[in-house]
This record gives sequence, C-alpha cells and structure tokens, in this order.
Amino acid sequence: MSTVLISGASRGLGQALAGAFRDTGASVFSGAREATGPNDIELNVRSIPSCEEAVRRVVAVDRGIDVLVNNAGVHLGGPVTSLDQDAFKETLDVNLLGAWRLTKAAVPHMRRGGTIAMISSLSGLVGLPDDGAYAASKFALEGLSQSLAAEVAPLGLRVLIFEPGRVATEFAGVTDGLAPEIAARDIADAIRRRDTPFRNPIGADAARVFEALDVDRGERSEALVRAVTGCGWQPRPGE
Repeated sequence: MSTVLISGASRGLGQALAGAFRDTGASVFSGAREATGPNDIELNVRSIPSCEEAVRRVVAVDRGIDVLVNNAGVHLGGPVTSLDQDAFKETLDVNLLGAWRLTKAAVPHMRRGGTIAMISSLSGLVGLPDDGAYAASKFALEGLSQSLAAEVAPLGLRVLIFEPGRVATEFAGVTDGLAPEIAARDIADAIRRRDTPFRNPIGADAARVFEALDVDRGERSEALVRAVTGCGWQPRPGE
C-alpha cells in the first residue's frame, strides 16, 4: 500500500485527488490549513515548520512517503502593472515556494521509486492577459521541476508535472469544464504508471493546447539537460 501526501486537499482538485488515491487503496494524508476530517493533517505550505511537522506526522504513521502531490495554490488576476505587490508575493509564496518547502521537507523521507507530482497549469505554458502573476508562479514551478527532476533521479525518485485545463472547481472562478473527480482520476492513474512522461495535459482542452504549441512532454528538454550536464530526469532501471 502506497503512502500519499497531498497539499491543498481540503477542497477542489486536492480533495478529489485524495478520493482518487483512496479508491486505489492508498494511505492518503490530506494536507489542509485546518485539519477538520479524520484523514486531514494541518499543513500551511507558507511555513517551513508546518511542512516539516506535516511530514513528520506522516512518517510517524507510515514510516515513509511514496507520492507527494504539490497541489496547494492561489490565483491572482489583473493586469501586471496594476498588481498589488503583497498579493503578488503571496501568489509566488504559495504556488512556487510552497511546493519547494514541502518537497524539501518530504524528499529525505520518500521511498525509492517514489513520485513528486507538481500540479501546474496551462498558465505555466502560456501567459494570458490579466493572468501574469499566476503565470509567473507556474512558469517558475515548471523550471523548478526540471532542475529537481535531475537532482532527485539518483535517489530513485521521479518528478511529474500536470497541466490541467478548465476544471470545474470554482478555482479562479471556473465553474465549467472537466469534473474534478475525472481530472483527479486521470492524475492518479498517470502517477501509478511507470511510463508517464514528465509533462502531462489533463483534459481535452489542455491536450489541444499541447498540440497547438507542440509542447515538449519532457523528452527534448531532458536530452538537452543530459547533453549539457550528463544528468537525466528518470531513475535508472531497478532504482
């Protein structure tokens, strides 16, 4: 039975992800700012001590982590030149540094063969008007994940990025699109497979964007990284 830790799991896609993993028989720890349910653990990704304590609690029960899902996120809309500085900083702090903090805390306790999953966005591939703060956080998360993938591969860990299209979670005001339960199931299924590429569209609209932009699923970027540094992104067979 695998052990899964999910951030931002109190509602929306995170809550659906917790359900999808539980349906597979996994031991799931739902990270939330307020732990209200029996399977919740208190987790504030803006705090290093909170991330460390959440990981400690998981390890105290299951002795390790197999899957880390960095899902916690906030959205800030508006023209780039009109953004409030503190709100912009908060967006970066949650969406980018939050994933870094929790990953930093979790990696020493992850089992070989484990997966670090980053919930990114199509906004990490295309910057739209009035979406610059969110796009900046997700573009940065994509770059962070590429570096991380090469760094943790020798530990027997892999990094996967997921770029959902419109998901009906009310996040950023979206009430139409793919049902969160379907998006969550597709992500959970992809994480269970060992042949899943580095970058993954979720939903038909996301797949269309990938095709229109000829988005690299990871093969081309990894080849460039390997050519420059000699480091690949995927653990070697048997690791």
